[in-house]
Amino acid sequence: MEEIRTLCDVFFHNIEHLQRPDLLMAKRNGAWQSWSTEQVARAVEDLAYGLMGLGVKPGDKVVLISEDRPEWLMSDYAILTSGAATVPLYPTLNAQESAYIVNDSDAQVAIVSNLEHAAKLQSQRGALKSLRDIIIMDAPAPGDGSLLQWDEILARGREFAAREPGLHRKAASAVTPEDLATIIYTSGTTGVPKGVMLVHRNFVENVRAGLRRLHVSPADRALEFLPLSHSFERMLGYVYFWQGLSIAYAESIEKVADNMGEVRPTIMAAVPRFYEKVYAKVMEGAAQAPFLRKVLIHWSVNTTTAWAELKGNGKSVGPWLALKYAIAKHLVPKKLQARTGGRMRFFVSGGAPLPRHLAVFFWGCGLKICEGYGLTETTPVVTVNAEESVRFGSIGRPLDNEEVRFAEDGELFVRGPNIMKGYYKLPEATAEVLSPDGWLATGDIGHQDAEGFLYITDRKKELIVTAGGKNIAPQPIENLLKTNKYVVQAVLIGDRRPYITALIVPNWGNVLEYVKSHGVKVSDVPKLCEEPHVKHLFEHVLERANSELSRYEQIKKCKLLPREFSQEEGELTPTLKVKRRVINQRYGQQIEELYASTVPEAVSCA
Repeated sequence: MEEIRTLCDVFFHNIEHLQRPDLLMAKRNGAWQSWSTEQVARAVEDLAYGLMGLGVKPGDKVVLISEDRPEWLMSDYAILTSGAATVPLYPTLNAQESAYIVNDSDAQVAIVSNLEHAAKLQSQRGALKSLRDIIIMDAPAPGDGSLLQWDEILARGREFAAREPGLHRKAASAVTPEDLATIIYTSGTTGVPKGVMLVHRNFVENVRAGLRRLHVSPADRALEFLPLSHSFERMLGYVYFWQGLSIAYAESIEKVADNMGEVRPTIMAAVPRFYEKVYAKVMEGAAQAPFLRKVLIHWSVNTTTAWAELKGNGKSVGPWLALKYAIAKHLVPKKLQARTGGRMRFFVSGGAPLPRHLAVFFWGCGLKICEGYGLTETTPVVTVNAEESVRFGSIGRPLDNEEVRFAEDGELFVRGPNIMKGYYKLPEATAEVLSPDGWLATGDIGHQDAEGFLYITDRKKELIVTAGGKNIAPQPIENLLKTNKYVVQAVLIGDRRPYITALIVPNWGNVLEYVKSHGVKVSDVPKLCEEPHVKHLFEHVLERANSELSRYEQIKKCKLLPREFSQEEGELTPTLKVKRRVINQRYGQQIEELYASTVPEAVSCA
């Protein structure tokens, strides 16, 4: 491992020492297709030569807009081994957002997956200052020469290679650990995105340390479905490639459950929303089951959770609970394991805090979730729970090549070889978060226990400061609300306000079951938001949550929303974090209605 210094070295290490017939897998025309190590190596070399033939030089930037697929990985390694830097864009960005990043990054070439993404860039052609060429992976390119076909560029690359044999390897060997590998534009929950500059050393050292915490081997198979344009899944992709795993790409988020059963992965990463949906599916199944089966499902879940709370924390499990668990695990846990393909060794969770009850439940089902923490600026992993030492509610211990410390206000600072070079063309913004001696201010509030495990409680900038001067962390309260089976999403409101309120997106499936049992025949969701029985139900939801909160944290009112927040509507980041600024603007009228009167004596649903 020690001879690996750049991501170019990672690539050549794999193709020279870890040959396999199923290095990459993806579903095409309804069937799973495999790409061998030899096929991947050939495509990367051809594309790298093709890019050099287009004039791409060391230090140049190449934009990559694509869903997760084998060609994403091939494009990334082709860009890197040609000496250039990858600028990944989320496929969900609109034309104006895409054009902003293309211009800001000074990219001269773009690789896109399909005509839709190509059209976004072409619609902004007049505003694009540096972009020369667009390469498209799918579909025949128009005959007007405005787009270059993937196969055409690979063919050109082969011709170039015949004239300049050895140039690709020479270019890759010239790349140093301090050379720019990528500029990743942070989506952020507020403001204009900033380009995070990460060098080869950042990734290599983060992967190297991560491999000492999470043990993977060529015997594993990973399923990837989080966007590779985000640093979390991308870094894991380098982990997998370094160790020679078989990597399968899910068809889509909606198809992940089916794909798990088909490719039977042993490792997969996801954001907390994925685990929430799996858990909600179990609970919905219980709600719709006949009485006896409903009782058995709830008994299995409760027994599994009670067993995991003790076992997972290293405490002894009494004989009675052990006997109950031996029976209970054949109900919900075994079925859940089967749905994941039956071979899952562990999940990895990141992107947002994982609710503790989910970590406990999955652990009890034999599906450990190794929760980690990091930022794009930290490449991204700072901490992660090891497979053999999970602490529920914790984000794990820092990787062994990183330092952490906490400021007086609880803000976490990090230093190590994974810290970004800075924000592209933004020296003042860089200086605001990165000290001359290498400490990065994360903006996250937390603490560390005596055993070295870290806990994050909230974002520093998202703390709510009430009109009474009380500081309130919204995320723990939002997570508390989401443990209720009638709540899917929740956003706490109250900054500079006299009391705390919440916007709540109900689990309408469970709500419909509730209203039917109370003789209500309304099924139209917008009308259900105003239905008295539903409002009364959510007053009880608030009361239950408030019973676990301090007086100044308690939620006085809530407003029900008919649909979930989404990326398509610009309300969630690509890692499914709520964009609070957007929510506050979009639902401004509803929020004002929550504060139209004085502090209510009892909770209410407006």
